Amino acid sequence: MGAALRQTWLSEGRADVPPDVIAPSLWEEIAQEADQCEPHSVVRHNQRPGLLPMRDGSITSPQRCRVHPGGPALSSLAVSKELAEVAGEATGRAKMTPIRFGFKFYAPGDYMHVHRDDGKCEITFSCGLTPGLGAMGWLPNLRWLTTEQVAERLADTPYPDGGDEFPIRHRVLTGFDGSRIPHWRTPLDSQSREVLITICFTDLTV
Repeated sequence: MGAALRQTWLSEGRADVPPDVIAPSLWEEIAQEADQCEPHSVVRHNQRPGLLPMRDGSITSPQRCRVHPGGPALSSLAVSKELAEVAGEATGRAKMTPIRFGFKFYAPGDYMHVHRDDGKCEITFSCGLTPGLGAMGWLPNLRWLTTEQVAERLADTPYPDGGDEFPIRHRVLTGFDGSRIPHWRTPLDSQSREVLITICFTDLTV
């Protein structure tokens, strides 16, 4: 598995987590936990227009959703040995550790403009807790551009044309190079909410 993960990461900037890595019972616990956390989630609503390059290489942009850091069930997933192994094999890093994770609750009309993740995120894992989530947009061809080059190209395009689709799978995690590859979520046009999980790993030996 390691060689294939590493090759896909280098060539495509993504890493598929084998579905059987996570026990179905844990997914049920996480789904229940998300329902309990949702009433206590907080609004994340950045309305500053355009793209703002940050010193760590990330790029912030307008977004709106609700967020919650989760509880013991999600924490159990984030710190699992199996997920850390996938993160390490894909990125080639020695000691991958989750530094940020949580639930994102998207209501109808919520969105996330094109951006780059925190520069400390060596790999970001994502999946849906609700079925049938729309794909995320991303631009892997811009992976190796500088922050300034990305911001200059995309400053006036919150949802760029010509991007690829990154499927968000139901209860199956996929890792991607979110700190380098610009990505976004168009406004949710469903009448029901979507729930996503995100888990960010970094290498503590660096």
